Amino acid sequence: MLQNLREKALSPYSILGLGFSILLLTSVFPFLVLFFKSFYSGDGGSFTLEHMESLLKSPSTLKALTNTILISALTAILSLFLALPLSWVLTRTNIPFSKQLRSWFCFPYAIQPYIGAIAWIYLANPSNGLLNNIFGAGTFNIYSYAGLIWVMSSFFYTFILLVLLASLDRMDSSLEEAARLSGASPIRIFFQITLPLITPALASGILLVTLAAAASFGVPAMIGTPARIFLMTTKIYLFQKMGSMNGIYMAGSLSLVLLVLAGITLFLSQWIQKKWSFQSVSGKVSRPTLVELGKWKTPILILLLFMLFVLFGLPLLGILIASLNKVQGVWSFDNLGFQNFYRVIFEMNETGRALWNSTYLGVTAATTATVLGMMLAYIQHKTRIKGRRWLDILAGLPYSTPGTVVALAFIMAFSGKFLGIFPSLYNTLGILWLAYMTKYLSFAVRTTGDGFGQIQDSLAEAARVSGASWWETLKTIWFPLMKPSLVAAWFLIFMPCFGELTMTILLSGPGIETVGTLLFQLQEYADASGGGSAVLSLIVVAIVMLANLIVKRASHGKYGL
Repeated sequence: MLQNLREKALSPYSILGLGFSILLLTSVFPFLVLFFKSFYSGDGGSFTLEHMESLLKSPSTLKALTNTILISALTAILSLFLALPLSWVLTRTNIPFSKQLRSWFCFPYAIQPYIGAIAWIYLANPSNGLLNNIFGAGTFNIYSYAGLIWVMSSFFYTFILLVLLASLDRMDSSLEEAARLSGASPIRIFFQITLPLITPALASGILLVTLAAAASFGVPAMIGTPARIFLMTTKIYLFQKMGSMNGIYMAGSLSLVLLVLAGITLFLSQWIQKKWSFQSVSGKVSRPTLVELGKWKTPILILLLFMLFVLFGLPLLGILIASLNKVQGVWSFDNLGFQNFYRVIFEMNETGRALWNSTYLGVTAATTATVLGMMLAYIQHKTRIKGRRWLDILAGLPYSTPGTVVALAFIMAFSGKFLGIFPSLYNTLGILWLAYMTKYLSFAVRTTGDGFGQIQDSLAEAARVSGASWWETLKTIWFPLMKPSLVAAWFLIFMPCFGELTMTILLSGPGIETVGTLLFQLQEYADASGGGSAVLSLIVVAIVMLANLIVKRASHGKYGL
């Protein structure tokens, strides 16, 4: 009797029902609440466009909207100029150390962009930045449109680079080989054959960068706000921090505008994929003949190393020097020491609390999302249950939605007594865990889905023929074989959760510090002596590098950077 009840409770249909219930609660319900409350008027209980109309007529809102569109577009263009030639050199030429260069150029993808903002503030602060001390005061000013676009591009170019590297690796090179045998030059082959074939991937990457730039909060807040350059995300933050329900409603209405922009971008991405879809990958892809660089090999390698230094090495060096400086803005060996490390690690109570909260939230959110994602991926890839395709759509919805919008939706959905029973989750670790798990659940679904796709069904069929139940088959067959994918999914979720800022800054308050919010506070106003944010940034980068190494080892190089 108990065995039958347990098997029914753990059947694929029960998991499907549970999965749909969780996804509806976390991926659909909050956004419906956000939509209705953003147009709801407490006076008389009617729906109104008052908040939206006042926002769209406000010059400051229109300026923020214009800034968002302009900066996102320019960030995408600069990211394209960085990623496109880089991807071709790393995949189609005999450049030395190509494998190592690929990993290092892609590594900024794993680091939160606001850490780059902190690094470049130490480097190019117009008053006491390291570069201005070297090249002369006023040479560089990070607090500008150019500074904001540069910092965002120095991280978001990896979105295009990763897409292009994957596309070029999988692409059938027979057309390129035929053109080469016909006497075409490498440049002509690139523009007439390679570029048209990778255009869908290129367009998708550009739109991803545009969406990421529009949804970014940390970089615009740290660099744009001091320069009075406001974007949609920073305006939403200012409205939400007004401390009144009217401010929350205004923030909700503005987040809907950002959601519409994100929806248009995603629609364009899907349209491009369908419009320009064609097959460029054969069943057996041969390795393309690499272009011999000849006398240009050394100059191009030096140029790549210089680019890597500017994009990754220089910011890392900047926060390292800032973390060792006793007094910021004074650059000498006598000014170096470990006082900032001691102060941040041993004297600041917030540091231990923030590291514990971020680790706890990262571990619990990654574990929950990985287990749930595996269950949903199994239903999607290994069963024929109707409606299973909706699981991937619902799981991917929050990730494709800007983090600011997700946070506002969760505030409105879970701030009061949920369903009149459960207490408010606002300013608790519970709402942060729920937001993290919801935002990054699609990582687990897709990563474990790839793992399921590589395992033949014959093993599970043999177990079922031997009398094993669905749960026993999952536990004894699928779980052991899925370990690399599960470990990869876990760390792919843990890394962004550990340093998350965009959602956390809206969902948490005093006493609920995380690494992201503490870094933001130290950089903006809570560290009079300076250097504290640099110390914490180094700790985050070290943890991310370690996590990435574990992912690569556990997945045998399939996942990780």
